[in-house]
Formats: sequence, structure tokens, C-alpha cells
Amino acid sequence: MDTINRRYIWIFFAVLIVVMVAAFIINTMLPKNPKPYLLKTNTGETSSGEYYTVRDEKGVTIFQTGLAVHIDDRYISENNVEYVIIKIDGMNARATIVQKQEEASQNINSDKAQPVSAFGQTVPVQAVKASHVVIYHTHSDESYIPNAGKASQPGKGGVFNVGSVLTETLKNAGVSVTHSWESHGPHDINAYHRSRRTAAQLLKEQPDAIYDIHRDSAPVKAYYTTVNGTDSSRVMMVVGRSNPNMKTNLDYARRIKARADNLYPGLVRGIFMGKGDYNQDLYPTAMLFEIGTDQISQDLAENAARCLGDVLIRELGVR
Repeated sequence: MDTINRRYIWIFFAVLIVVMVAAFIINTMLPKNPKPYLLKTNTGETSSGEYYTVRDEKGVTIFQTGLAVHIDDRYISENNVEYVIIKIDGMNARATIVQKQEEASQNINSDKAQPVSAFGQTVPVQAVKASHVVIYHTHSDESYIPNAGKASQPGKGGVFNVGSVLTETLKNAGVSVTHSWESHGPHDINAYHRSRRTAAQLLKEQPDAIYDIHRDSAPVKAYYTTVNGTDSSRVMMVVGRSNPNMKTNLDYARRIKARADNLYPGLVRGIFMGKGDYNQDLYPTAMLFEIGTDQISQDLAENAARCLGDVLIRELGVR
């Protein structure tokens, strides 16, 4: 009897082992769940109140931003000095000068005399030709803390309102604009993948340019300025250096900055060339604008949007 019982026990364990081995083999042969598709765009950003500080080799601050910075990222300053980041230590980075740019603003002589609009009072000025632009917001939750009470409002961020001000400024000058209110939340690494669909749809309209409007999360001092005696935020342009056609988009950013430097000196704080493509591989005149920061009031960001609109009207008029 004992012999029979032992035999059944051995059979039971043998069957159990066979079942476990078979289950393991089947599991390894099944296709794995696909990982989310990630674009080359690096969307790593700091939390509200956190930011990177980039200094030169003498320890002088060059710029601060909530965007993630990486070795070999570049920055063209307000004074057209180009830097490359050579070292990163936590939230601090070191950069060295690549070259000093020729004052591009010297090539545009007529812009400074007559700004298109003053704050709150837009003077209609028709572009030389019929122009059409499209505007959207990858990070549709981004807000301005002094107004919203928080940095993020999923699906209804203050950047939509800033985009609307830019839209109206352009429209009042005769530029046709499509402003998308599509939400691309959550604010995660796949936000640019979701907004890419929106951008692709907008590009079916064959616009002269496509603008992605954001706000930064740097300290107020990095973005505060006055324009014609009126308080305003500043603007930073972002160009993706993973874009194989980066040079074309960068040339476009430089043209915009040159016009801004003539029309509203100090409005554009610089051009950041970051790791990623920011969907700019889709179009040669795709541009990302950081208008203000989460710590600054939305009113100041809207003032900057009006000024930026004036600048873009001039650029569109000579295309």
C-alpha cells in the first residue's frame, strides 16, 4: 500500500513539474505587450518651482529653464552669443561659448520704427500676401500660478488663452489662423506623440507656419521684462536638434529673433536647441514658443503674445 501511495505521489509531482515547465515555455513564446511608442523628443521637464541653471565658465548665469538640458544642447542668448552645454551636475549645468553671432537684426532695418500694435490696441496691418498659420498646444495643461492658483489644469491650461491672444493679434492684421483647442494630456513623455496627430491634421491646411505654444517653469526673473514701458513676460524659442532638418527650423527661429530684436528689444530671451525633435521634423517653419513661466501672471504672458504676434506678422509679410 505504501508503495502504491508513494508511486501516486511521484506521479503527481512529475505531472506538476511537466505542467509548470509547459506553462513557462508557452509564456516565453507569447508576444510581449508592446511598449508605448516614444518619439525621439525628450519631454523631460522639471516640476513646478524646479529648474535648471546654466552658467558660463566664469559662473555667470546664462539662462534658466524648466526644460531638461543635456550635454551638447545649445543656446543662443539675447545678445546672440551661442553656447554649448559641456557639463551637468544635478540641476546645474556649465556651458562654453561656441561663437558670437553677427547681429542678425542689422539685416532688417525697417521694423523698429512702427510696431504693429500697442498692448490692448491692435492696429490692423495687412500682410503683403495672404498668410495662414496654425496653432496648437502639446502641453495643454500648462497654466500660470498667479491666475490659476496651480501650474497644471488638465485640458484647460492658461496657455490656451495666451494662444488665443496670439491668434487675435494675427487675425487683426489679416492673417488667417486655425487655433486648435485639442487636449493632449496627460503631461507625460507621450504628449508629443499625441500632439503629433493634431499637428499632422493641421498641416493638411498647408499653412505658412505651425506654432506650438507653451510656458516655461523658470523663475520670474528669467522671463520678466518691460516692453515700451509696459510689464511683459519674455519668450524663448525651442528648436529640436534631433530633427534631421534642424538647420531649416533654426534659420526660421533666427529670423524671428532678428525681427523681435528690432521691433521689441528684449522680448525674445533666446533660442534653446534641445535634445529631441518637438515634432518640428514635420514642417520647415514649425516653431515652439515658451511664453512666460508658471510663476508669472497670465496677463504678462498675453502681453508677450501680442508683441510676438507683431513680430510674426512682419515675418509672414516678407515670406
